[in-house]
Amino acid sequence: MKELTKKQAKLADFIKKFILESGHSPTYKEIADHFKVNVNAIQQSVAALVKKGCLERSGGMARSIKLKDDRFAEMQMAKGSLLTIPLYGSVSAGEPIFADNNIEGYITIEKPRHSQGELFSVTVRGDSMIDKKIVEKDKLIVRKQNTASDGEIVVALLDDEVTVKVFKKNGGAPYLQPANSRYDPIRKPFKILGIVVGLTRDFTAM
Repeated sequence: MKELTKKQAKLADFIKKFILESGHSPTYKEIADHFKVNVNAIQQSVAALVKKGCLERSGGMARSIKLKDDRFAEMQMAKGSLLTIPLYGSVSAGEPIFADNNIEGYITIEKPRHSQGELFSVTVRGDSMIDKKIVEKDKLIVRKQNTASDGEIVVALLDDEVTVKVFKKNGGAPYLQPANSRYDPIRKPFKILGIVVGLTRDFTAM
């Protein structure tokens, strides 16, 4: 198989994950909507992947894209270790963060080995956690729960705003501690949404 360009690899990866999650291939429109381009551009990109031996295509069918046998075998081996979780966006005043219309999309991750429970993801905004190696645009993997232990990194709801901070409780009232000396501790009421158990980072977005 010929080497893929970065864009072609992203397209092939999207098709692979789509088939793993749904059991069938995406339509050209579904791919175009995902990448926010027109259908014609996707048709050309798929044709290039077919030419490189990455995909097969059956004419006259809505879901006509198929992975070549060697790539399908690779996918099947990875299938048991992948998990798709919702990516939640900003919260409108008075609206629950976990409302369906607050889902920005979905991300596929490797299943955490030691994390049980329901997982979700949020995108980091700002630089308040840089001392914990958490930077803007990181996508946090979060285990949903409403309690935390002292020192754990939490995603919390603060005045209708989702924030990530270190949970602190040193004998007094709990508070949120930024991991950046430029910011003061937050001692206002907050609600814990979950515990951060991992993150993903797109270096092309930095």
